[in-house]
Amino acid sequence: MSDHGFTYPTPNKPDPLPPAGAEATSVAASEVLTAATHADLAAIMLGSQPLGAVLRRIAELAVKTIPGAQDASVTLIERGRPKTVAFFGDLAPTLDERQYAAGYGPCLDAAATGQVILLDTHDPHTGYPGFAGQARRQGIRHVLSVGMPTLQQTSGGLNIYSCASAPVFDPQVREAAVVFAGYAAATLFNAALYSGAVDEVAQMQQALASRAGIEQAKGIIMAQQHCTAEEAFARLVDASSRSNRKLRDVAQSVIADATSG
Repeated sequence: MSDHGFTYPTPNKPDPLPPAGAEATSVAASEVLTAATHADLAAIMLGSQPLGAVLRRIAELAVKTIPGAQDASVTLIERGRPKTVAFFGDLAPTLDERQYAAGYGPCLDAAATGQVILLDTHDPHTGYPGFAGQARRQGIRHVLSVGMPTLQQTSGGLNIYSCASAPVFDPQVREAAVVFAGYAAATLFNAALYSGAVDEVAQMQQALASRAGIEQAKGIIMAQQHCTAEEAFARLVDASSRSNRKLRDVAQSVIADATSG
């Protein structure tokens, strides 16, 4: 079961690593995930930058934090549609998109199942031969995809790409990646909530301003044409329909005409 009450599907792939939701509290993981990285994530100030900038900062910190990482990206799957919402490095979005086009790959499975999936692109027995070949031709040797806890009907994954020929993503580093993904998911969650709240407030303010403008325009029409409030509103609606303009724009024109005279 996931944190949101639904059962993760079981991927038809060999030997995935332990679930990303498992506790990762070893001293080794804590040593790899430095206190500075905790501070960097905590220092992302909500409201001081747009959500996209927050996401890009998370991808950048993943490369900075996880040993062996050279490119990183964040995949979100919403209503069955995957997209790369942030990346650091040129190869990450290209390789992500190849998985999306095929509908198949480690980052998709990690995001859908919450697991940690490690791919060696030179392994002849990998469960992802097509994608492994594409990544190998781009110089990528190892891919580490970590499922991220996300919001309601949205699932997500942190994707780490490495060109190193050595097995850089050992168990200690994988634990660190899981820890990082958890902190990053919390930052993403808070940023998304803040962004949504700001958008909602802005929409409410716009709606209130539009309503106030319409009421003011109605008052002007009532005074000028000696009609009722209902009749004034009907005339605004008629003018909006005839001119193919929004009601609030027609109201602003009425106000502008009245105040300019």
